Amino acid sequence: MTETVLFAANRGYALTSSREAIIRRFLDGGWRVILATADDDEARYLAGLGATLEPVTFNRGGLAPGTDWQAWRRMRAIYRRWQPSLAHHFHAKPVMLGTLAARQVLGSQLAVVNTITGLGHAFITGGFAARLAGLGYRSALPRGDVTIFQNRDDRDLFRERGWVVEAKTRLITGSGIDLERFGYVDRTGRQAAPVVIMIGRLLGQKGIPEFTAVARRIRARWPEARFLLAGEEDPIHPDAVTPAWVQEQGGVEYLGCLEDVRPLLAEADLLLFPSYREGTPRAVMEAAASGLPTVAFEVPGVRETVRDGETGYLVPDRDVDALHSRVAELLGDADRRLAMGRAARQLAEEAFDIRAIQEQYWAIYQELVGVQA
Repeated sequence: MTETVLFAANRGYALTSSREAIIRRFLDGGWRVILATADDDEARYLAGLGATLEPVTFNRGGLAPGTDWQAWRRMRAIYRRWQPSLAHHFHAKPVMLGTLAARQVLGSQLAVVNTITGLGHAFITGGFAARLAGLGYRSALPRGDVTIFQNRDDRDLFRERGWVVEAKTRLITGSGIDLERFGYVDRTGRQAAPVVIMIGRLLGQKGIPEFTAVARRIRARWPEARFLLAGEEDPIHPDAVTPAWVQEQGGVEYLGCLEDVRPLLAEADLLLFPSYREGTPRAVMEAAASGLPTVAFEVPGVRETVRDGETGYLVPDRDVDALHSRVAELLGDADRRLAMGRAARQLAEEAFDIRAIQEQYWAIYQELVGVQA
């Protein structure tokens, strides 16, 4: 009988960007792989490898009773049809709705793994949305077999609030980076005008306002400096920022959503990443692999990827003055900037290698359902 594994995520990109190798490994081992995610190009690409796509719409912007109800019903139908022996959910809605659906349909017949990739808008804004999200986690996570956290702060928060069972938690830093694909870029002797970049969705909580504020200040001193912003629009999100708003601020060039960020990383001298909270930010890990230092807020998730004073700088949360000061310091000191970039690459090799991280995931699958190495 063919064994079945199910992966659930908000969208296909979350599965292709760092989990394609695991999906291939299951397929090569003769497993049937079900993808419960958005019907998008990335999900269809994985289906082309042999996986089966079961489209589900998960609302990423907070409370959406109608969409959430439909997603829960859809997950129940998928579990009833395929009856997997292993399921792995990523992101808040798939974790909550997927876990509850799995247990309601199949009970203890399958192993359930959940990965907390970040706490997002509800926890940043607080209030009713945060309380409701907490209720969802409290209901779902104890029913899973393993909950994986990408940073210590999130794990400690969930443990303190009683949302997880201590013995069922694991800590795996991020999803990993292909260090061959994201190779080191030697920027020694570069004479071009300085380029500061930011990569992230167009959301206020990603620090877009702070990025534009620093850009204005820096360009008052270095008019030739360029500030480049790359990231997808998310217009339905309650914290959305529009490209028009970015352009109105002046001093920032919006590049849209890039299919390949490596040319941008190669052009850059510094990553400015003023996000308010992360799981483990992929943009910072990719920048580190390419030899870019990062200036960021000292917040959960980000502090896992930047060694303050060594691979970049961490400053107090929402402190634009401190952000500006550190960016100005590094733009004015090429030797310091290059040394931090080299240290960032070393950190990437030590901590962000996707192959090592995937082996940690695979070890959990082996422990739960005995998949072959």
